[in-house]
Amino acid sequence: MSISTYEFLSIVLAQRGNEPKVETNSADYMGVLESIRSSIALNHAQELGAALDDVNAVQTLKTLILKYTTEYMAGIDYDRDGLVERIYQDMAGMGVLTRYLQDPTVEEININAYNFLEILRPTGTEYLYDDDAFASPEAALDIVKRMVRMGGKILDAQTPRVDSFIGSSTRISASIPPLISKACGVSGSIRKQSKSRITREMLIEAGTASPEMLDFMTMCLCNHTSIGIAGSTGSGKSSLENFCVNEYITHNEDYNNRILTIEDTQELNPVKYDVENDRPARVVSMFTADSPVKVSMFDLTKDALRYHPQLIVPAEVRDGAVYEAMSAGRTGHTILTSFHADSARDSYNRLVSLCHMAEIRQTDEVLMSECIKAWPIIVFVKQLKDNTRKVMEIFEATGHKDGRVLGNTLYRFNVGDTIRDGRGHVTKVHGEHSRIGCISPRLYSFLRDNGASDHDIKALFPEAKPEEYV
Repeated sequence: MSISTYEFLSIVLAQRGNEPKVETNSADYMGVLESIRSSIALNHAQELGAALDDVNAVQTLKTLILKYTTEYMAGIDYDRDGLVERIYQDMAGMGVLTRYLQDPTVEEININAYNFLEILRPTGTEYLYDDDAFASPEAALDIVKRMVRMGGKILDAQTPRVDSFIGSSTRISASIPPLISKACGVSGSIRKQSKSRITREMLIEAGTASPEMLDFMTMCLCNHTSIGIAGSTGSGKSSLENFCVNEYITHNEDYNNRILTIEDTQELNPVKYDVENDRPARVVSMFTADSPVKVSMFDLTKDALRYHPQLIVPAEVRDGAVYEAMSAGRTGHTILTSFHADSARDSYNRLVSLCHMAEIRQTDEVLMSECIKAWPIIVFVKQLKDNTRKVMEIFEATGHKDGRVLGNTLYRFNVGDTIRDGRGHVTKVHGEHSRIGCISPRLYSFLRDNGASDHDIKALFPEAKPEEYV
């Protein structure tokens, strides 16, 4: 016996103790859809998230949908393909967003309004207007709510602004009325993180940094010297942070090489096993929570020392968690973190401002001194007008005077020619990375005392001298 989709749904409801109906309405369908969605979200969250940005994973999800519908319908013939496709589209289908989510060249999708989308690639930005965007505010809102819900969050009138994460590589931030106008429907940003490991070769080939710069960052972290990565949104902070974490895993020879990462949403992608050294990666990954009990980055950073880590990674700090990270950095722990700032030197003023959010009673002068000691190295990254991302500067702070940070710029990206097209738009920024300064005697001695060899230090800074020779 072959039955229609709606007859199938009616039988399912009857099997669950409901009265069978000759004509199944949309409410009945939503009930079954929600049941199957809940089962898959509970047992197969990874496959559900993967279907968003991997076309090869779509069939896996459809196979799971078929599995659960078959369990409901044992012994009954029905339009399986039709039902599976409808449930898939209502569960994970993202309409106009689907092909962009599955396009590996797309880094970000911005929803300015239901009828105006921006598709960001390293090569440029594509704009979708009116008929090429969502059909209506309601259609846009439905799909964005679906994406948010796949990450375990709810977007509604009570929670009109939310950050969510789907699978292992897609982050979404969204807002709806009354925070925006009803005419817009929804606004938001969808950030796709690279699933692949960010390697030294990838960063060098992309022109992000020179080999010497990357070697210096690795030397610092593996020898107990903390690093702050500063830059604006989209500047490449997360990619560089990912690289640094994995370099620490594969290059740190200390007995205690335990890492604790703290994130709002999953962006770091540490290797699970260090193949080069045939050892597991000792990583504890923790995440903040909004409900049912709010746990902030401040809370987790404050508790970090209880987990006996050597490297603490508050992935991106925006509040008083900086103060707790600074305190940990002043007690023998290595801290790798990122934050928003306009330049390397300005980073310390930014860190002081964030420390004040912890409501501690210390002067700017004291906090500045402590932040410099906690993070002697700042790496400043920037996205240039040709959409390339560069490490613009690596700076070593040595002190401060009259509110001004003192120190040495060790490496810098020097901008050369800028190429423009016929409309005046920048298409290519030429330049080169170069070393322009030397580490201080204090940093030389600190690196050496914590395991770096004179040979390795001299390979990067031939003229450097330790404190006893100054």
